Amino acid sequence: MINKSTGAALTGTLADVYEVPAGKKTKWVLMYVTNTSGSNGTVTINFYDASASATLPVLSGYAVSSKDFLQIGGEVNAFIMMEAGDKITASATQDMTILVSLIEENAIIQGG
Repeated sequence: MINKSTGAALTGTLADVYEVPAGKKTKWVLMYVTNTSGSNGTVTINFYDASASATLPVLSGYAVSSKDFLQIGGEVNAFIMMEAGDKITASATQDMTILVSLIEENAIIQGG
């Protein structure tokens, strides 16, 4: 099991923030989005389910005020389970950053 964080600067173009590597599964446990601009803006966060080839909106055009942040998750036992090939993608209408905390582990239990 590996605890890790990843982040990205968000722009108007939808970008990959994280993709679960082959042979792994991941718990998406916490996300911060910070509006670093001087203007209010909106953020879009998607979960891409590789097994269904489906993009599922987590937030769609969610308003984040200038110099403010949004926190999702972080509570005990609050997470989104992700499988190999699943992705987190995001975009924003103003300069924003996203920071995601994850727990990555092998998809196959070894020695069991």
